[in-house]
Amino acid sequence: MEEKVYEYLNRLVSVPGISDTDEERKTAEAIREIIAEQPYFKAYPENFGTVEIPGDARKRPLVYGLVRGNKKSGRTIILTGHYDVVSVEDYGKLKPLAFSMDELKAELEKEYGERVMWTPKKTVKKGSMEAGAKVNEEAGERAEVPERKTCGAAADPEQDFWDDVASGEWIFGRGAADMKGGLAAGLAVLLGIGEEVLDGTCRMDGNVLFLSVPDEESYSVGMRGAAGFLAKLREQEKLSYELLIDLEPMSRDENGQEVFLGSVGKCMPVVLVQGRTAHVSRCFDGLNAVGVLGRMFEKTELSEEFAEVFDGEVCMPPTWLNFKDLKKEYDVSVPARAAGYLSVLSFQSGPGEIMEKMRELGAEAFAEYIEKMDAERKMLEEKLSGRVVQRKKQCVKTAELQAANVESIDHTDPVSEEYADNVGECEKTNDAVPQKFNVLSFEELSEQCRKKDREGFESFMAELKVRTEARIRNGETNYPQATIDMMTEVLDWSGLTDPVMVIGFAPPLYPAYHSDQMAGKEGVGSWQFRKIKKVSEAAGCRVKKVHYFTGISDLSYCGTCGDMDFSGYAAETPLWGGGYQVDFEEIGKLNIPAVLMGPWGKDIHRRTERVNRKSLLVELPEILHTLIEDQILLT
Repeated sequence: MEEKVYEYLNRLVSVPGISDTDEERKTAEAIREIIAEQPYFKAYPENFGTVEIPGDARKRPLVYGLVRGNKKSGRTIILTGHYDVVSVEDYGKLKPLAFSMDELKAELEKEYGERVMWTPKKTVKKGSMEAGAKVNEEAGERAEVPERKTCGAAADPEQDFWDDVASGEWIFGRGAADMKGGLAAGLAVLLGIGEEVLDGTCRMDGNVLFLSVPDEESYSVGMRGAAGFLAKLREQEKLSYELLIDLEPMSRDENGQEVFLGSVGKCMPVVLVQGRTAHVSRCFDGLNAVGVLGRMFEKTELSEEFAEVFDGEVCMPPTWLNFKDLKKEYDVSVPARAAGYLSVLSFQSGPGEIMEKMRELGAEAFAEYIEKMDAERKMLEEKLSGRVVQRKKQCVKTAELQAANVESIDHTDPVSEEYADNVGECEKTNDAVPQKFNVLSFEELSEQCRKKDREGFESFMAELKVRTEARIRNGETNYPQATIDMMTEVLDWSGLTDPVMVIGFAPPLYPAYHSDQMAGKEGVGSWQFRKIKKVSEAAGCRVKKVHYFTGISDLSYCGTCGDMDFSGYAAETPLWGGGYQVDFEEIGKLNIPAVLMGPWGKDIHRRTERVNRKSLLVELPEILHTLIEDQILLT
């Protein structure tokens, strides 16, 4: 099986398939061809194929293959993963080799040799067999490589990378780890079990479904669309989904390799601020929208208030991904509008709770910025008033000296009556700082528009959605920027002129998921983990249970947990509908216990991305095959 995994991986990596591009379809076709070549599917061609994803403008399909066991059981294990990869811009001069594993390996080894040759190191005589030593044949010596750790985070990631190049124990290339490695192992297991079914040696009381999806690195259109397919297939084939294994790459440390029972939730609040414009010379007559948004940034960026804790694990606090004023040209006016969006992760909180927290903080941010304006204005007035008094005293002294026919010491910068009057006027205009503001959710803003003209607003929104969705399909914009643009147009339509903060959501949404927390299936994830641990340790691979994967994953669409109400999210998301939607009802009906478990990988999304050869080619296929036949689907 080792050779098959490598062959499949090589074939898949060689097809770029960068996320959110038409190239993804080529990867889907490569996977379909691999499945079609397998003996089982030659015998049962009706059990594999591609499925169109409703509403996907790029026409990327789901790819699946179903191996049915000897018994007519509906119990089914799903092996799944995404077939898209991130871009290769960070590979630099090696970019042309990013999708050629063998050529990239040769070039990296060549570069390593050059580094050894030109880097002064402690050396030992040729013939010494210290582990990790690298031969410099011309010098007749061996450059000693520092002793390597076999797992865990490296103190020096760059040195760790080159040590891995020298070891020969790793496979390099874009997607080798994330996550065509896991797909290759899943396809090889599908091949092996299919052959056993054909020759009558299969012990499996049930079925194995391989499913690969697009777009995980962008908006997860694949897994969102898979819910309907899985529901239909379950009904047609009378299946019962026992466990879904997402074959994502995992990390290791001295305590073992991670197996995740859940995946962190993520939503993306969008904040639009309308202040009041003014010339910079009269800035206190305006209200700087950037200032208000900046205060909101300060109150939310890396705020521990959002950082949830579950059984000793903590999710990362929010961080802003975009922050800008909305002026289209340069002038010397205070920005009237500003907007930005942030990523908020959660273990338990849903979009509704996060919206309420954002609204509270939004009101505080507005009030605090206005207080700052008041305080700064008063300090300025005190400074100016003190200067007037000092100058008036100087003028009196000058007049006395002149009356005594004594030359004045300082005639510069005399204080005119006009200057004194202007300062006095400044002191009388404290009410120029805007005091009135409002904080609205996008749905509340929309409701105000409906009260103004329901039919007109609904017509406006329908046209706005069609126009925006076309811009997204054409690659002119993306979900979060399109959300800012839509919220801005709705605010224009409303006619509101007072300072206001509007908060909505931009896609994508990833609900928090945990395989122990689905209604009616409580604790199933931990029960399945005990089987995974038993099989893994028998294969010589230590594993450890982790509750939540915080890197965001497709597990979010395997089921619904807790009492989260997602109906409010739709109303607060301008793009909801044709441009973006999630079938929460169908996902809730599926409620598939799922785990993240794949090969040992390092540095995903980086030019140093790699997957451990033994973990991928030997350990993972053995663990999956044994887990399926001898534990979960044992006859």
